[in-house]
Amino acid sequence: MPAIIGHESPLNTIRNAIQAGRVHHAWILSGPPGVGKFTVACEFARGLLDPQADPDDFGMGGTAMASQEGTLLESGSHPDLHIIRKEDAAFAQTSTLRSRKQMNIPIDLLRERIIGGHTDDGAMREAPAWRKSHYGRGKVFILDEAELIDPAGQNALLKTLEEPPPDTWIFLVTSRPERLLQTVRSRCEHVRFGPLPNDQLRQWITESLPDATDVEWIMQWAEGAPGMAMLADETSLMECARDLGPILDDLDHGKWNQGFGVRIVEFITDRAEQVVKANSKASKDMANKQAAAIVLRLLGAHVRRRLATVETGDTETGRHLWALANRIGETEDQLQRGLNLKHVLESLGAEWSQLCRA
Repeated sequence: MPAIIGHESPLNTIRNAIQAGRVHHAWILSGPPGVGKFTVACEFARGLLDPQADPDDFGMGGTAMASQEGTLLESGSHPDLHIIRKEDAAFAQTSTLRSRKQMNIPIDLLRERIIGGHTDDGAMREAPAWRKSHYGRGKVFILDEAELIDPAGQNALLKTLEEPPPDTWIFLVTSRPERLLQTVRSRCEHVRFGPLPNDQLRQWITESLPDATDVEWIMQWAEGAPGMAMLADETSLMECARDLGPILDDLDHGKWNQGFGVRIVEFITDRAEQVVKANSKASKDMANKQAAAIVLRLLGAHVRRRLATVETGDTETGRHLWALANRIGETEDQLQRGLNLKHVLESLGAEWSQLCRA
């Protein structure tokens, strides 16, 4: 496992709990998308499951592969580490899960992978949380994108959170903790993550993306999130941003440009097709929404940079730019609710030019 860059405060919180021997059984690891929450959750699991792990080297990656357990953890094949994602439905025992589109983490997947119970096909599933650990050091369950667990699933998970088996730890990794039920949040220790400072993000890019062609642009886009830097490297986002440059310049000067919606739809369509091609069970609708969130993040960053240049006392310009930033947020909400993509983007572009013209 590589050393973790940054996140000193969350790492100290977890390290202190391990050193004190008082690790709570349920944790929420929350923060912006792509900042490294899941990576820390895996390191947390290593600290609990690897007998060679030392709390003093927590986050340093120093003992990975020094033991049989460490080797298994590094390869992702440790039998006591259970990682649950929406994509796991493709490998479920329940046939209705295998055939469904992967839009959330359904209750039947939780029944198979952690809590047990009757699934939709009438089968009674044994609860993996209550099985004996393979190596005798306990079990760790990491639920990635935990905000995608539907309310029924969260309620079903409550009993395990309230009365967990001995030496069993549950980590809920999420960028939207407000979507977790209050009853779930109240039973978990909550560790919050923030973006990396520029020097740490630059170090991460240098080590992880050695072939990156424009490190400065990636850093500006990623805003402290290594996962976002990787996303920029994997997609055509940089090309999309270059194409949008003159279009946004028109909008910033109050001039409507019909290429605005066209270019954004093109990026969203291409990205969604890329996701579905890589995973035939992926939901095209979910892929469209995720791609839209990426490009709207790009637009939001553009507006925030403009806000940073507004002169003191120019309240009128600041007011219009804040209104535009809020409008971009509303656009994402509209797309998440399933409104027509082209219509929503045309409306955003028209309001953008009107606000800047004012």
